[in-house]
Amino acid sequence: MARRRVQPTSEILGQIVARLGLPPRSVDLEALRGHLGLPEFGGYVEEGRVARALKAMKASRAFAETGIEALRRSVPSLRATVSNGDAIAWQVRIAIPILDDGRLELRIDAPSDPAATAILRGMAHRNDPTWRIEDLRAAVAQVHARITGAMRRPVERLRDQIRLDLREVGADASTYIAQLDRSLRSRPFAFNDDLGGSLFHTLTPVRKRARTVARQDSRLRQLRDRVGFGAYIEKFTAARRLGRRIVFHMGPTNSGKTYAALKALTEATTGTYLAPLRLLALENYEALLERGLRAGMVTGEEVLGETSPTHTARTIETADLTRPVDVAVIDEIQMLSDPDRGWAWTNALFGVPAKTVIVCGSDDALAYVRRAAEAARESLEVVTFVRKTPLVLLEQPVPLEKVAPGDAVVAFSRRAVHENREVLVAAGHRVATIYGALSPEVRRAEAARFRTGEADVLVTTDAIGMGLNLGPLQRVVFSAVRKYDGVGERALTNSEIRQIAGRAGRYGHQEVGYVAACEETGIAPLKTALGGAPTAPAADTRFFVRPDLIAIRSVAEEMQTQSLREVLAHFARATFYAGSPFQPSALEEILEVARLVDRARLPIEEKFAFSVCPIDRRDDVAMSVLERWTQARAAGLGVPALRANLRGELDYQERTVKLASAYLWLSRRFPDTFDDVEAIRAMRGRANDAIEQHLRETATRKAERRSRRTAQAR
Repeated sequence: MARRRVQPTSEILGQIVARLGLPPRSVDLEALRGHLGLPEFGGYVEEGRVARALKAMKASRAFAETGIEALRRSVPSLRATVSNGDAIAWQVRIAIPILDDGRLELRIDAPSDPAATAILRGMAHRNDPTWRIEDLRAAVAQVHARITGAMRRPVERLRDQIRLDLREVGADASTYIAQLDRSLRSRPFAFNDDLGGSLFHTLTPVRKRARTVARQDSRLRQLRDRVGFGAYIEKFTAARRLGRRIVFHMGPTNSGKTYAALKALTEATTGTYLAPLRLLALENYEALLERGLRAGMVTGEEVLGETSPTHTARTIETADLTRPVDVAVIDEIQMLSDPDRGWAWTNALFGVPAKTVIVCGSDDALAYVRRAAEAARESLEVVTFVRKTPLVLLEQPVPLEKVAPGDAVVAFSRRAVHENREVLVAAGHRVATIYGALSPEVRRAEAARFRTGEADVLVTTDAIGMGLNLGPLQRVVFSAVRKYDGVGERALTNSEIRQIAGRAGRYGHQEVGYVAACEETGIAPLKTALGGAPTAPAADTRFFVRPDLIAIRSVAEEMQTQSLREVLAHFARATFYAGSPFQPSALEEILEVARLVDRARLPIEEKFAFSVCPIDRRDDVAMSVLERWTQARAAGLGVPALRANLRGELDYQERTVKLASAYLWLSRRFPDTFDDVEAIRAMRGRANDAIEQHLRETATRKAERRSRRTAQAR
């Protein structure tokens, strides 16, 4: 008896398609069989089911042509794979940052969950990529949260290993990151239950290869650096004779790194502390005196204390690069990357003549410090410090109306600070105020008001990021996460956020520090910055430099010119070539001032001094005053003390203090011209008193006016 032939499923489907009125050749029968989930032979099925499948496949095909791209624009983390039969398989791409600047990401592809899959099928059926789009976003976010949570510990372990790698490769961190980033971008990982366990072993050879490439690049870079740094390094003859030892106290705010450095300084026979701010120089000068040391303080404007001190506190711009000491402490070393003032940290790092140089700062400066030590052929020891109190980000926004005693509200412009201040005063708070335009004396007084409880809330700019003792500060509230940096408005960097946020929860005053944002949109940037990812080293580790007087004289003699602008332009061309380890520090602004001072008939050395005078170069009034001063110097005339109206507005008083400080700075260089020093000091003191009185009284008056208006409205 003949065996009965088992009919192929494709034939069965072809017959059904024909009965439905479609040419069988117009349909991919194998794709249809796969869509229906039928066996290769004997796959009998109802016509209605085939009709529905054909309709679904047609919709899927149309959706594949237009809908997928539209959906990817709406939900960028979705990934779609279209088969030959137009079936769409969906996955969710999860990008977990390894470094905090996005240069390294771990990419994981996970299948969409049932809720997301059901919505995606509904979209394809309707050929409508907007159908239930918000529900889809929520479902995708749940997948993201689930996978991120599952990978938390493996990612933390990977971050720890990469953090160690970055410390090992040091100055060549950018090469290491670029190599590792290429590898990670080329290989997204498919999520499964074993991924967490296998990830570390899978990436170990990848990390090893990245370290090898960094070491290979290091040899070439060091050869280039020996040529590029050569003359610059050798000019610091006192430092070169000592065979210095560099110690990097590396850690976040509130970790005790500076405290440990100052302890070493006070135990040394001789030493110097180099501060980023006059206020910090003053505080540490007083601390040195309290320890019974023969101490002195030097800033651009004044010299205090003993005539031949064993220990000095200085602003970093005034670092003595000729007198050897046992220990030098350079604070806030990450300021090497600051375009305006980085040159001073560069000079100090390469040139301070101390047997032991202790630099304090955050870990994003490690690549700079390692490169400097290698170029100078000096030893480097890295001592890691960890934060002494936990820092907790609040998940809910804290609007100004909910600000509590002990909080600091941070804004990024003088105007925003005063607006926040008015709101908080009207709410009944006693408010202290700190921002960059205030003098160190006023900032110190306002910080003391907050620290002693006279004020219960602080409104401030990022001026609190360095050094001020703010005692009871428990919570930092960001009223904005963007700032104007002199060029344009930009988002705060992760490093800036950490520096400011880290002021909360001072060790010895609070058990924990809290960070919050006034608005919902501010929480995500704070979460990214404080999320635990290792700090990304600077992508550009060129050092900011500025010509010194020796370089100015040398170039002027070579060019046979007394034009400061021409000399500076030549210096830029000769120093900032392709491949140079240097970049210019605030050169454009100095060139503008040079054009102004070139109008005076002065020796080029004096023109240079006026060009770097600490004056607000964006203030037209200040610039016109500087021009008058240069002309007076050229004419051999004395410059009398400024005449100030102490009843002027707040911004007038702030400008008066700045101009008085510039006068005092110039008086140290040209005492015969700027000879009314005592009168200027007295005037600056009165202006500071007027500002402090204004900050106290206007807050009270505004609160009283608001209270009266409220009472009248009732």
